[in-house]
Amino acid sequence: MALFRGIAGPIKSTKDQYMRTNTKLQAGTHDAPGERYLIDPRLKRLFRYHFGGDGWVVIPKGRIVAPSTDNDGVINMGNVFDFDGNVYRPALTLANGGVDVVEIGKDGTQHTRAANKAIGVAYGNLYEEFVDGFNGMQPTIENEIYIELPYIPRKQDAEDIEWGSFYDVDLSRPVKAGDYVMSDENGRAIKADFDKVKEDLDKANAELQAATDIAGVQAAMAKIVNLQKELSRMQEQVIGQVWAVETNLPPQGWLKWVTWSMEDMRQDDRWINNSGFTAKDIADTAAKDGFPGYPYDATYRNMEGVKYFPKGIPGLTNGANIEVPFDDLVIGTVQPGQSGRHDFRIWQTPIVEGSLVLKDSLGNTVNPDYVDFELGLVTIHYDNSKGTSPVDIKATFKATGQIPGVPTNWDWKGSVGAVRILLQK
Repeated sequence: MALFRGIAGPIKSTKDQYMRTNTKLQAGTHDAPGERYLIDPRLKRLFRYHFGGDGWVVIPKGRIVAPSTDNDGVINMGNVFDFDGNVYRPALTLANGGVDVVEIGKDGTQHTRAANKAIGVAYGNLYEEFVDGFNGMQPTIENEIYIELPYIPRKQDAEDIEWGSFYDVDLSRPVKAGDYVMSDENGRAIKADFDKVKEDLDKANAELQAATDIAGVQAAMAKIVNLQKELSRMQEQVIGQVWAVETNLPPQGWLKWVTWSMEDMRQDDRWINNSGFTAKDIADTAAKDGFPGYPYDATYRNMEGVKYFPKGIPGLTNGANIEVPFDDLVIGTVQPGQSGRHDFRIWQTPIVEGSLVLKDSLGNTVNPDYVDFELGLVTIHYDNSKGTSPVDIKATFKATGQIPGVPTNWDWKGSVGAVRILLQK
């Protein structure tokens, strides 16, 4: 068997003969690329998460994110210094829809989050990073999965929660299946309203055609140029498409029949004494106003009519944050010839404090003596001693916990359901 001398040293490539392996191609998967980002150190602290360990969340789960484009000294050409690796790495920040955002950071100073381009959605809470700290949580950014966000039409309500959500920029143009999705100025999802831009372009073109002087032509052309820029910005910012808008509250299913355990129920004050009467009421059975005393409240018989309906788990699956309005609900009647104290019951509880307005059937405002917003007891003094017909007492109010079967992640003030989005960045 012939033996040959080994090759000493690397063999150099020539112009038409490559002697090295080809360039590495696949660096990861598409849906969640494993790129190393550092969190924007300027972002303000939003909240601490009970289930997420110590530290402050600065980019909540479900918000849209983007590589920083800032160059302000803290961030240099979109990069921040990584003290662990002793190198510069790209900074990840909140997407802003391609517009500059002036905001106050965690140290109380003002900075500008320069216009950026969204790359996906934060798959989990992203925390403030510390110098020389255990910052091992690698941000996971999703850009090719099917996600669900709570649908909170009003921007003010959506901004009351920090988690990712979807809201309507224009309430007269609500989101619908097929619409494209982009980020607002703070990473919340909104509709990329291409139809509105196209309508405005048609109007601007009509104005151009109708122009009779140079000034009119110039004004119409300026509108067209600005609208074309807006169209280009929106195209750059799209991260996905709406496949479904779910506004059935509660959604179809068995969740509304799931209730809390009897053991927990018996330890809750609302179930131990759910009458709402005060200690004085219970003790003073011979009061001059004729209160009969606990537990002989005539409205107790109404309990039979509601106890077999689904209730959900209080605070978890009963819509505890969604305010449901009730208008002119008759809560009791004062018979002719009666005068004095009357105890009425509102069964839709808890009542939102500050929302209750009482009126009689004659249109007069009735001021209650006492209201238990948690248990629904309403006490009034009313004089119908000279009346010849019954007088209804009506209540207009808002109450929470009225939609058993609402998933916890939908349960926010102003929520009307959920929007499902296919990410396709």
